[in-house]
Amino acid sequence: MATPASPVAAPPPAVQVADRPRQVPDVDHPAVTKLYQLLNASGDGNFSDIHVHPGKPVRRLRFGNLILLQAPGGSTPLFTEEEIETWLAYATNGDPDPFKGGHQCSPAIDTGRWRVRAAFRHSLQGLTCSFRLIPRDVPLPADVGIPDHLQPLTRRQPRLVRVEGGTGPGKTTFNAAMVNKANHEQDLHIYTIEDPIEYVFVEHGASTVVQREVGVHATSYPEAIEDALRSKPNIIVVGEMRNVETRDAALWAATTGHLVFTTAHSGSVAEAIDTFIGVFPANEQPQIRTRLAQSLLAVVSQQLVPTVDGRLIAAREVLITDINFSEIIRDGKTHLIPQQMAGTRGSFTMEDSLTRLVEAGRVEPGVAMAHAKNPTELEAALKRVNIRKAAA
Repeated sequence: MATPASPVAAPPPAVQVADRPRQVPDVDHPAVTKLYQLLNASGDGNFSDIHVHPGKPVRRLRFGNLILLQAPGGSTPLFTEEEIETWLAYATNGDPDPFKGGHQCSPAIDTGRWRVRAAFRHSLQGLTCSFRLIPRDVPLPADVGIPDHLQPLTRRQPRLVRVEGGTGPGKTTFNAAMVNKANHEQDLHIYTIEDPIEYVFVEHGASTVVQREVGVHATSYPEAIEDALRSKPNIIVVGEMRNVETRDAALWAATTGHLVFTTAHSGSVAEAIDTFIGVFPANEQPQIRTRLAQSLLAVVSQQLVPTVDGRLIAAREVLITDINFSEIIRDGKTHLIPQQMAGTRGSFTMEDSLTRLVEAGRVEPGVAMAHAKNPTELEAALKRVNIRKAAA
């Protein structure tokens, strides 16, 4: 008698791609090894930024100039979209939705030698990415040319310090250097909120540092600021004020006895103040203007300018507030700020800063003119110190 055939088990239901767990590549994955080699070599070569498109030559930024990446043999290394996807999975720890329903994300990577702010996004060229290289050692103010008279800001009455500028002029580095000085010299509770975390502070003396990353340790900037206020910090660092809620929370922190360092995007001190107020609803702006006038300690607007030796140096516009400036802000007369800054101790315009850089032989007159907010004013200032304008 024939043995009956064993029943054939039904095949398992098909697994949808979206249901599969996302694989997390480790540091030994070939694509991640390539990434680490690229990041470490670029950082060691004084490159600040890297731009990678699938199947195209890599561009790297050094002292403001984009340079094609060339291998030792003269070839041009190319990376595939699959490799970039592996980098994204590694940087986001296999997050199944790294873009959180959007089309870009900014995770942090630590190679052991460099901290890196990554940016991945969907584009016409496919999945592309950029990397900003950040030294592991947190600088002190002297390391990044912060004037001596600004360095005591961390010892002033707790209020709001805004650092302004475009993309990549060193706003985060300015704040990190100032906070690091306080960390070294005072026993303080320091609380930072960033997206992502860039510099990592090493506590000195009795100082304690809490660093939180939005999207990893906190849902939002306002939520993290609210938590900070419960823990009695001396200094709060708000990585960027992107919306009304964050600005309102940071302003509240500054008016309740905390020294708050923030960054935002604007081109001048006066513009920074107007922009801060202008994002609020019109009916709230008078009250916000009054609160800002009471709580603002300083505004620093900076840009990076090419030097005569092909590097970059920060040129800054600085406002240290006093009763006069508080009245100007409260009365909505911010157009008066530039002319008032020129005659106020501790404050100076971008043209003042550029003039000093030209006098010191660090920047060519023509380059300074190209970076001036008010070229006519700079030209007059250069003439006063017997420097003839060169062609921009």
